[in-house]
Amino acid sequence: MSSSDLADVCGIVAIVTSHIDGLERDARAMNQTLIHRGPDDEGVAVFPSDGVALAMRRLSILDIEGGHQPMWDESRLHAVIFNGEIYNSQDIRNDLVAKGHHFDTDHSDTEVLVHGYEQWGLDLFPMLNGMFALVIWDRPQRRLVIARDIIGEKPLYVGRIKGGYAIASELKALMRHPALSHELDPVALEQFLAFDFVIGPRTMLAGVSKLAAGHYAVVSADGFEPRRYWSARFPTAREPARYLAATLLCVDQLLDQSVRHRMVADVPIGLFLSGGLDSTTVGYYMCRHSGDVQSFSIGFDDRRYDESRYAELAARHLGTRHHLEVFSEERIRELVPKIADILDEPMADQSIFPTYLLCRSTSQSVKVALGGDGGDELLMGYRTYQLLKAYWMLDRLPGYARRSLAQVGAWLPAAGPTRKLNSFAASLDLTPVERLLCRLGSYRGNARWVLSSNTRSNLPTSVFDEAEGSFSEGFQPSAEIANETINAYIRGYLQEDILVKVDRASMAMSLEVRSPFLDPNLIAFLGTVPPSLKLRGMTRKYLLRQLMRGRIPDSIIDRPKHGFGVPLNAWLRTSLSDLLLNYLDPTRLKAQGLFEPVVVTRMVRDHIEGRRANGQQLWPLLLFQLWHERWLGDSN
Repeated sequence: MSSSDLADVCGIVAIVTSHIDGLERDARAMNQTLIHRGPDDEGVAVFPSDGVALAMRRLSILDIEGGHQPMWDESRLHAVIFNGEIYNSQDIRNDLVAKGHHFDTDHSDTEVLVHGYEQWGLDLFPMLNGMFALVIWDRPQRRLVIARDIIGEKPLYVGRIKGGYAIASELKALMRHPALSHELDPVALEQFLAFDFVIGPRTMLAGVSKLAAGHYAVVSADGFEPRRYWSARFPTAREPARYLAATLLCVDQLLDQSVRHRMVADVPIGLFLSGGLDSTTVGYYMCRHSGDVQSFSIGFDDRRYDESRYAELAARHLGTRHHLEVFSEERIRELVPKIADILDEPMADQSIFPTYLLCRSTSQSVKVALGGDGGDELLMGYRTYQLLKAYWMLDRLPGYARRSLAQVGAWLPAAGPTRKLNSFAASLDLTPVERLLCRLGSYRGNARWVLSSNTRSNLPTSVFDEAEGSFSEGFQPSAEIANETINAYIRGYLQEDILVKVDRASMAMSLEVRSPFLDPNLIAFLGTVPPSLKLRGMTRKYLLRQLMRGRIPDSIIDRPKHGFGVPLNAWLRTSLSDLLLNYLDPTRLKAQGLFEPVVVTRMVRDHIEGRRANGQQLWPLLLFQLWHERWLGDSN
């Protein structure tokens, strides 16, 4: 499906510094690390008198000949480098033309950005519908302006260097700057172990921050000032019953529009099709607009984890040309070093393995793929949401009663048939965000017992304090506990886990992934929908199920949710056992000084000998060690 609205996915780099020696050399070195994000084109611009350098790598999706960056306005006062797509760029372009702006390209949204900034300045960013990370060099103001989309589909990192700042799409690019400190952040390490990811704006390096989603920042050699331009909003809920039909109509129209916008490209487009409700929904709308859709999925040779029959059922129903890649245990050993290589910041989601293989398989046929990410967060698809009503009732009990129930639950064994009851009771005295975080991570929020005493001495009182503040920043309070949980899922699991995983795996293959559920118009509308239309009784994602009933097979609509699970416990006893024993060797751990060797060694031994299934706790440790060796060596 071809049109004239969009630009390309890129890797971007910028430096602003008062120390200009080696400015161009450093920018080019950083840019070269991002070649996988943009193998088709390169651009570098250096302004020594201003201490500024801009660089980019480009993957051409549209306007293949006319989208070179950095791109200037006609006055050559403002330049932009840009990673992503702006789906409403034609509307903004038309407005700018009416205001007297002249364009050199036919349909570059990069040029729309530079003219838009010239016209509206910082007020441009709330107008943008898209996924993006960008840098604008404002010569009259002698400043860099950076911005990121409202959900954080595209990454942007900012590192402190001598005399200024370096900015890049990935952490690995910043690490190439000789003035960037590689000091490890112990708080980030605890967050990673507790939740399986690092919560922004922190990163694993003490001197580097993520620009938060929905923020822009003015950056100069003297300072870095992030400011929020978008907040999650959940207006007071309406009576749901009388609004169901109208709500379904609006969601139908918004999803159709979102998918149509994301199908615009001058290269082949595919579909990530798991056979779940979200991806099949995206496929349904894609097939409305194209008679030739290619779909891609991953299967497992282990039947306990294989869901490929649902993907094949969905493909037959939709009429797509389907491609299946089968994932076998024999391939896991070769994949682990590659995963450590693409994850320049560790993220312990086990589904990175099938996601990486899916992106590799898909990239052999298409340059762009649409996926179903965001549906579970926005439409209440996770099992966590089913606990909300029970929590809501129990939260009305006096504090001493909740504590008593928690103590009773603590007496139950944490393994076996009572594991879930133990976990539920233990979370009774926590806040909603703390409960969510405990359900996300491998260590359920309690990772300090594997850290060395020296590492623990540098940590705050609770790992939850900073995380809860980060999730609630910019959140408009609501009487609905469900909305607080939705917001936390978006700010945490979606932004710091799912989108990072998909971005790194896809960009490693020079593949662009677009997510129709993350359209700003759809997000804004769903914020007005009462939670009782998303979770009806114990039926999760009720609204989407109602929308798709009769459009796709009931067996897909009603199937239990099944994530991208992998047989990790078995792998760590077989194919990955040598890596586990090597990287978590007690002598190595003692020399490193970050972890408690006795505790970790006991976990490894109990797991390999089959006494306990510790794979969930050992995988983050192994991944961190692989990351540490790959990116930090022995520097820490």
